[in-house]
Amino acid sequence: MSTERSSLAQKDFSKSSSDRMISEHDLKILWISRTLTNIDFQYSEEVLNLERSDLEIEQKNYIKAQLLLKYRERRAPYQKLLASLRGQQFH
Repeated sequence: MSTERSSLAQKDFSKSSSDRMISEHDLKILWISRTLTNIDFQYSEEVLNLERSDLEIEQKNYIKAQLLLKYRERRAPYQKLLASLRGQQFH
């Protein structure tokens, strides 16, 4: 039984390093996903701070609308790039 285990372990280690490594393509997807997450987090923080502020409701609504426009503008190029990279993944 120990012979079987050692042969299985050797098979696992005999895989080429490219099978175990993340490709450059995958790293790009991870980087873009992380960037989008950071943009989302920053937007959430800005909205939360706005909600906590002492501004009048009309001012808050205007600023919130502006923040949303800015948020969408910042995300758009990364979303397109991510969709493009994910599309390449299956070709």
